[in-house]
Amino acid sequence: MYLAYALFCEGSSDFAYFEVLIPRLIDSIVSDLGVRPVDRPDMPTLRLGRPSRTVEAVAMEACRAKDAIHLAFIHADTGGQNQEEAVDARSAAYCRKMHEICEFPQPRCVLIRPRHETEAWALADPNAVLEALGHRGPAAGLGLPDNPREAERHQDPKSCLDSALRRATNNPRRQASALLPGIAQRQSIAELRQSPSFSDFESRLKTALQDLGILASD
Repeated sequence: MYLAYALFCEGSSDFAYFEVLIPRLIDSIVSDLGVRPVDRPDMPTLRLGRPSRTVEAVAMEACRAKDAIHLAFIHADTGGQNQEEAVDARSAAYCRKMHEICEFPQPRCVLIRPRHETEAWALADPNAVLEALGHRGPAAGLGLPDNPREAERHQDPKSCLDSALRRATNNPRRQASALLPGIAQRQSIAELRQSPSFSDFESRLKTALQDLGILASD
């Protein structure tokens, strides 16, 4: 089966990260649990949200491509605790609107909701961050979290990654967002699975793959 998918993200750096991570995770899940072979693209078939990021426009865009995609991934950082409920409702609204407009199967609309920011997942594997930085010293020396749960609890993971970059390279002009694809390529999926919000995302993706008959139903 050829598995095509669409992806909506909040920013360009998020796209850069998830365009690397999602194919790796699909491969990992299918390798471990798949009941049929899957061929998937290296990049999303469709990037959603370029003309407009409103719920209606994104849903219409996905629905126009309904016959060309099997999955739609919708990303939203949860922000602080007081914002999480509102963000959850907004991100889920894309999936509901897609189902309302064109009956896009709701199990195949997969929410991606890192705690606080995407960088919380990027920091989950400190060894991957060190490799992307080209730094040979200890992670603690750069102020990096020790493990995925600590990374998820960090109140400002974006600033944490920026600070690590400045300490490692002493180059204030270099942007930490440029590290995200390299980190995503190097990260251990097993380490990421220790992050509760990533585990939730993977569970949603497994449900979508079950709906497609790629994984056996429970």
